[in-house]
Amino acid sequence: MKKRYFIILFVIGLVALSFVPFIQPVRPFIQLPGEIWPGSQNWPVIGTLLGGMTNTFASAVMAWLVVIILALALRSGSRTADEVPTGFYNFFEMVIEGAYNFAENIAGPKVKDFFPWFMSFIMIILITNWMGLIPGWDSIGFWEYKPHFYAEKEIKVIEDELATAETAGEQAFADYVAGLETRYGVAVELEDGHLSHETEEEILHVLEHEFDEQNLGDLRVDGLFFDDTMLVRASANATNDEPEADEKGRPVGYSSEAADWTIVPVFRPGATDLNYTLAFALIAMVMVQYYGFKYLGARSYLSKFFPFIAKGFGQEVAKNPIKAIDPVVGFLELISEISKIISFAFRLLGNLFAGMVLLFVMAFLLPIANMAFFGLEFFVGLIQAAVFGLLMLIFMVGATESHHGDDEHGHEHH
Repeated sequence: MKKRYFIILFVIGLVALSFVPFIQPVRPFIQLPGEIWPGSQNWPVIGTLLGGMTNTFASAVMAWLVVIILALALRSGSRTADEVPTGFYNFFEMVIEGAYNFAENIAGPKVKDFFPWFMSFIMIILITNWMGLIPGWDSIGFWEYKPHFYAEKEIKVIEDELATAETAGEQAFADYVAGLETRYGVAVELEDGHLSHETEEEILHVLEHEFDEQNLGDLRVDGLFFDDTMLVRASANATNDEPEADEKGRPVGYSSEAADWTIVPVFRPGATDLNYTLAFALIAMVMVQYYGFKYLGARSYLSKFFPFIAKGFGQEVAKNPIKAIDPVVGFLELISEISKIISFAFRLLGNLFAGMVLLFVMAFLLPIANMAFFGLEFFVGLIQAAVFGLLMLIFMVGATESHHGDDEHGHEHH
């Protein structure tokens, strides 16, 4: 049987499975920051320095490993390639050569400096985006007890408030600690200004009990429901279609146990975390400034934002008084330069996070239609990677062009 028939049968099988009523995946928790792997807060280095391993950070590490392996494979292929390359190496040679020619049309002779950054950013962002489309990438994970999840978030708030109270003075700090003891009924012990491990566990236990009593996410057992915070899966131990209310006013047949568990995905696309996209934005804009200084020199480049430091500024104002508004224009240029960081970070984050949520929701509303949205997100991931790299390239070119057309001033000194 030909390969295409296997593919067709496989797709038909997936579509058929989407309509099987008893195969219902547990819905992970949707939140903007990356979720922390349960228990990773206690790891020696990652737990101490980073507060735990987030699934977006793990996904970013995987993407970097793929890029490194790909680079090594291409390097090996370039050493052994025939005069007419074929297969894997031929494809990437075509892609890289086309991207280089495209970048050269924009950057001109400066492309040798800019292209490594341009292509590297596109590759890493593209791989990060496409990894999220791998089946199971962000749906296989750790079971997480929801009250414990909320309790840990509350502990972080307490730690932040402790630090704030400590900076406010000894009395404010003592009052806050006394308030904690009254609120949670525990003897608060501190270690270097932080809750001791024993105190933290006691407060966690109290909070878990409180959240469990609140029964966050109560569900009907015969289906899947939204609550105020998340989507979770109901249990199958009751069948009441119209359950009566219990003594707490909750419908009989709701399962607190089912509502109290969720999934923390092992991996989540890195670009759905603001920390990840902000890091890329900062690196990109730092390199933009670097090349501005390199090609124009410090004084010439800074005169874009502070025109009054340029040589002969006073004389130009005397000749043409309208030049007196240049410092205002320069200030606006500086604000624009800073805002590019925010624009970079939130453009990528918004598109990828929205795509993740779209796939997530469509998977349960209309599973068969999700296949079309997968194709859409495939191209969105490609477009967003290309847009990021292209904008960075344009910003680099703009940073190296002087207002007076002398864009090689600094380059002559390097």
